[in-house]
Amino acid sequence: MPQRMTDQEWEAQNRGPHPGRTPAELTALGICWHCSGNGVTYTAFGGNQRAVPCAENCDNGKVPR
Repeated sequence: MPQRMTDQEWEAQNRGPHPGRTPAELTALGICWHCSGNGVTYTAFGGNQRAVPCAENCDNGKVPR
């Protein structure tokens, strides 16, 4: 059975494949600034880990055109 991620590891997924980029840079690349291209935001508290759909209504991590 795979080991479960810690809450910190789970939330670290929010950085996505483009860590260190500004929201303007992500948008210029056609990537949603809110979810960093993941399509979801990862949140955790007390071991309860959730993937919440992006609040920006992006197209699975892409900027709507």
